[in-house]
Amino acid sequence: MSDRNLAPYFLAIGPLLLVGAYMNWPASDLIGMRGTDSLINEADSLMPLLIAATLGTLMVLSGLYLLISDMMANASGMNKQLLSIASVLVVLTMAFFITGMGSNVTVINAEDLDVDSENESYAFASDSDKLGSQNAAFETGATVWQMSPVTWGLSLVLVGLVSFMMKRPESAMEYVLPALMPVGTLFLSIPIINNPELFSMVFPVVLLVHIIIGGLMLGGKLSVPSAVEEGA
Repeated sequence: MSDRNLAPYFLAIGPLLLVGAYMNWPASDLIGMRGTDSLINEADSLMPLLIAATLGTLMVLSGLYLLISDMMANASGMNKQLLSIASVLVVLTMAFFITGMGSNVTVINAEDLDVDSENESYAFASDSDKLGSQNAAFETGATVWQMSPVTWGLSLVLVGLVSFMMKRPESAMEYVLPALMPVGTLFLSIPIINNPELFSMVFPVVLLVHIIIGGLMLGGKLSVPSAVEEGA
């Protein structure tokens, strides 16, 4: 039991939780006051979704981090250095996601705080003060989230590149990890393209790719590249 590799389990299960929460999150495609209002209007029912999103995020990114760690054990030289950079990018992505979710928690929890014109502790001075604080928190989360496709996508590109350099694909299944290069490139370009509808299509695809990798690893159809790079 202690020898079981958690990476494929996290990669297969985490995206299901995350995409389920994303598809049902009211502010997933809203910005500004509309995004803030959507959270305020459904504040009482969002915590279960938030828990699922948090667990999903931690699992899928932890699974990717563990996959990178497994690859690093078989890599050397430049390949190992690229994987080290990829692992740092995964950690940054997790920090971006947790900060973004924390901003939404701030908006939701603020609904339970009092509004009082008197100078009391832990109470908003007015309704406008409360709404302004909620909107500022929401916009902070949106700003942080803008960079998560870049760091996540670039980490996928590096994983795909190193997997290709470590072992040239000889079968259809061995092209799965190298396929992370085009997927990651498309994902990291989302902030540049600046098309919310495109993000809504690409993000589930990225999560599906993680599920496929985890499922193939669980089924024994895909293994971590083990060949040491040439010329190391």
